[in-house]
Amino acid sequence: MGGSQEFFVRGSAATAYLSLPLGEQIKVLFASAEELLVGRAIEQMQELFPELPLVVVSEFPVRGPRWLPFPMSRGFWENFALFRWRFHGQSIRISAVISQPRVPYWQMRLIGFFLSPWNFLAFNENLGHFMLRPRSLPTIIRHCLWRTRNFLVWQLSPGGSVYTLLWRLVHPTAFRRPLLVWLGGIAGTTAAVLKAVLPHSAAARPSIEARPRGISVVIPSRNGRELLARLLPGAIGQIRQIGGEIVVVDNGSEDGTGNFLRESYPEVVTEHHQSHLSFARAVNLGIRKSRYAHVCLLNNDMLLAEGFLAALLAAFEKVPDLFCATAQIFFPEGLRREETGKAIMPFASDRQPTDFPIRCDLPYPGEDLSYVLYGSGGCSLYDAGKLLALGGMDEIYEPAYVEDLDLGFRAWQRGWPSLFTAGAQVVHQHRATTSRYYSPEFLARILELNYLRFLARTIADSKIFRPLWREAVQRLNLLSANQTAYPAAGAALAEAWRGPIWIKRRPSAALSDSHILAIGSGAVAVAPGHVAPRGKPVVLVASPYLPFPLAHGGAVRMYNLMRRAAQDFDQVLVSFVGEDAAAPPELLEICCEVVLVKRSGTHLLPSTDRPDVVEEFDSPAFHAAIRQTIRKWKPAIAQLEFTQMAQYAADCSPARTILVEHDVTLDLYQQLLSQGDDWELRRQLKRWIPFETGAWRKVDGVITMSEKDRALVSEKGAPSPQVRCLANGVDLERFRPGSRWADPRRVLFIGSFAHLPNVLAADFLLREVWLRLQRFDTTLHIIAGDRYQYYLDRYQDRVHLNLAQPGLELEGFVADVRPAYERATVVVAPLLASAGTNIKIMEAMAMGKAIVSTPAGINGLDLEPGKDVIVTQSGEQMAQAVLSLFENPGRRQAIEREARRTAERQFDWNVIAQQQRQIYLELIGSPAISRV
Repeated sequence: MGGSQEFFVRGSAATAYLSLPLGEQIKVLFASAEELLVGRAIEQMQELFPELPLVVVSEFPVRGPRWLPFPMSRGFWENFALFRWRFHGQSIRISAVISQPRVPYWQMRLIGFFLSPWNFLAFNENLGHFMLRPRSLPTIIRHCLWRTRNFLVWQLSPGGSVYTLLWRLVHPTAFRRPLLVWLGGIAGTTAAVLKAVLPHSAAARPSIEARPRGISVVIPSRNGRELLARLLPGAIGQIRQIGGEIVVVDNGSEDGTGNFLRESYPEVVTEHHQSHLSFARAVNLGIRKSRYAHVCLLNNDMLLAEGFLAALLAAFEKVPDLFCATAQIFFPEGLRREETGKAIMPFASDRQPTDFPIRCDLPYPGEDLSYVLYGSGGCSLYDAGKLLALGGMDEIYEPAYVEDLDLGFRAWQRGWPSLFTAGAQVVHQHRATTSRYYSPEFLARILELNYLRFLARTIADSKIFRPLWREAVQRLNLLSANQTAYPAAGAALAEAWRGPIWIKRRPSAALSDSHILAIGSGAVAVAPGHVAPRGKPVVLVASPYLPFPLAHGGAVRMYNLMRRAAQDFDQVLVSFVGEDAAAPPELLEICCEVVLVKRSGTHLLPSTDRPDVVEEFDSPAFHAAIRQTIRKWKPAIAQLEFTQMAQYAADCSPARTILVEHDVTLDLYQQLLSQGDDWELRRQLKRWIPFETGAWRKVDGVITMSEKDRALVSEKGAPSPQVRCLANGVDLERFRPGSRWADPRRVLFIGSFAHLPNVLAADFLLREVWLRLQRFDTTLHIIAGDRYQYYLDRYQDRVHLNLAQPGLELEGFVADVRPAYERATVVVAPLLASAGTNIKIMEAMAMGKAIVSTPAGINGLDLEPGKDVIVTQSGEQMAQAVLSLFENPGRRQAIEREARRTAERQFDWNVIAQQQRQIYLELIGSPAISRV
């Protein structure tokens, strides 16, 4: 299906189009340096043998010379084989590298040397250079001496290792920090061993005590009479509406709080304590005093918005096994929001080494009921039975901070989630109490120390604990290097050796620590849909791309079928998004819930036995989101869109699973290889064959786009009863012949450049067809999809498209392509390889357009050549067919009419949606669903 899948391979059959003539000399620069130096080195290389073409091998794209990407995450021998193939048949006149100190490109430099050792040229950071020639020996010796001198100068200067050691010998107290780091590392190792060998304790069950429905609001307060006077009127009003009580823990107050409460609010339950207790101890007193089914922990410096308690309580009706619903926190006007309620712990790759691991993110528009690591101890509602089963807050966290993180994490380990509730809102007078008794420096030290306690005490998996502890100790080490700027780091580092002492036996976990950290990483956002659950069978759709906007054929298919399936099924969508964004309203209108998982794109894909695209879409956060959504919605069917999503099939149990093969990927790669050998394509195909055929056996059903694909899947290993053909279609009401006349001699090609076969098709169109049409006053309109320049840069080692030509109009993403179809005289589909079926063919037919295609362009479609569409075998034939349709309006109109009739007969989404409905029902084993 054209444009349906990002095609991140490192090579293609298009290499043949760019390859220099066999035996021709080239010069190669392995750009093993920082970006600024690379640009200068390119200029130098262009001056050397200027008549020779220059090829640049680098990690990131360069403009100008031909560029070959260097896969940094692959091993030496794999990359060496790749570049030997890249330059096979070529004579490398110069193989240059840049030897810049402390830049990690040694593999690239070695490959540059081994490819052509006798023509090897080395640049230094000043762009001085030498070759491995006897006459260059003096230069090489001078370079080695100069490099040795620079190394010694650096080592003996401030910041160098030798200088640092000598300085510490003169200042023995400077050994204290590295000693503390070493002790912290030993403590981490010891704690990890203890976590691995200590037996689990027995898990207390949630209290079955019959508590009345309602909320016990627990408010610890120390000398907070004025704060209570502002908080209580609103809190009491909301409690009266819902039912419950307010418990104030008078925590060693000396401002007459007790008398104030007795006189002004006699209905408030007051628990007095003469001396000041830590936050955890004070809260636990209130929890033990509480009487209702839910407990709301509330700081006295909060101001409640209307409906605060009702919004928190409503979350417990929507999410099974919910432990905590936490509020959205605002700060007084003019102050930056240091808290939001959306508490997360980003993956280490998504934060700076000196950042505190826990932070609060701003919610996205429409986000609600997203999973968080924990609920703020100052404005959250808890299930009382679960709270008591956990023993309340751990009182080791004194005097405050991190106790709510510990509580929430322990609940997650028992399988009880915490949620962010956007509709429950408070304004927080931050540190209105603590700042009166503790200095900012003391509070910072306590925060750092308690985080270490949390890691040692609560993280159960030793394999998860080790890197987290190591990161924490190294962070404190970096921060304490400047002790005057942040003395809290040094103070906490001095306590890290106590890690093993803080360990506490925990019960066996229902959810793994890795799952909890992934779901609470901030990569997962939940947006409730506009469709209320209706008790219909639930279908979960998991997709690598949002089905809306309709940016490519895959989105067109998913959205149209989901829109129609919404009549009979409750749908939940879990989808990757490339950047922070709100869920499109068009998807919220047809779903009960949309779960967005942020995908951080990277070129540093691990080299494994799986295809690169599979690795690219392998996300711990997505695994966790799928499992959590399955637990919440208990869907009857989980539908995995695109081959790479088959890796999530095991997460969908016990739902019945369907894999939708938009393209049979191994077939597509075999087609590309049939046009010319390619090392990278062979590598990827070798990985796709076991992955894709294995995926067919791991799901309950496979859906293909054509009978051809269905037969292929059945033949390659999927039992035939499981494989069904569910063709692509078109919205016949939206896509219909227009009333305007087409522009004379206007040709249209639509194909997202995110899909490599579309880039190859555009290259074929420009080289083999467009050159023959230009002289006939023709206009060529190409719609290349979103971020087309990005993909052109990515594929520039394989295809170079000259898109700045007279008569050529280029557009990126177009939300509504119908005007483009209406203006076109002829639509072309010049694909050289294609799997699945091409939705753009169906749209053009529904618009009543004459189409000229290659055989691959109509792959899998039951069309009659010469009647529904004109099929050509070469660029010359395609150009002649287009010109013939220009000159023969009668024939063109006959094809246009027949195309529309065939689209109405074969490609109606309404008919296809009914076929999908029947597949769902058969898989579920349910009787027919009566329509509402």
